[in-house]
Amino acid sequence: MQNIWFSSDTHYHHKNIVRGTSSWSDEENDGSSHSRQSTRDFDTLEEHDDELVKVFNGLIKPNDILYHLGDWSFGGHEQIKLFRNRLQCKNIHLIFGNHDQHIEPISSPYRELFSSCNHYLELSLKLGTERSGKYGKTRFCLSHYSHRVWNKSHHGSIHLYGHSHGTLPGFGKSMDVGVDTNNLYPYHLDEILDIMKNKNIEFVDHHNFSTN
Repeated sequence: MQNIWFSSDTHYHHKNIVRGTSSWSDEENDGSSHSRQSTRDFDTLEEHDDELVKVFNGLIKPNDILYHLGDWSFGGHEQIKLFRNRLQCKNIHLIFGNHDQHIEPISSPYRELFSSCNHYLELSLKLGTERSGKYGKTRFCLSHYSHRVWNKSHHGSIHLYGHSHGTLPGFGKSMDVGVDTNNLYPYHLDEILDIMKNKNIEFVDHHNFSTN
């Protein structure tokens, strides 16, 4: 059985996101967009990178599926392949983030490291229980960026995003699946479904239950 996982914003080998190596200011309001307050609590890049690999490989098995919603790595081209080769999962689908510029071009050799590469992706997953024999399809809309409305949001589809590192709460049936929201851990599909069953559909425009 393949387990399905979601994550985002690993920022593998990103010097400034690691507290011990960051050059960001200690002040939150010094006019810059980042501060050391938002860094990850590691002394070295190696500790940070090793922990990411340990956490992901400890949960995600080789034949599982991982949807990664962008900002894969930092620190040069070589880090893209290094991070990919350190992960045992064979099936990684990448949604481009704003820092994936070396992977994004059609001619990029790094695309072949992933099962697919997209700017946006929709999934229709058949979910249910074998015991009851009742299955239904749930639509997932995956993007690096948070949306206020998304395809079939007025019918309960689920929107997953990253980019904001836990600073932008989900709206309706949406959530940030970045590692900074989950102590570096990826989210299992079942975790997301448990979270979403307690969230209400939000209607923000003319669409409602009766709208196609």
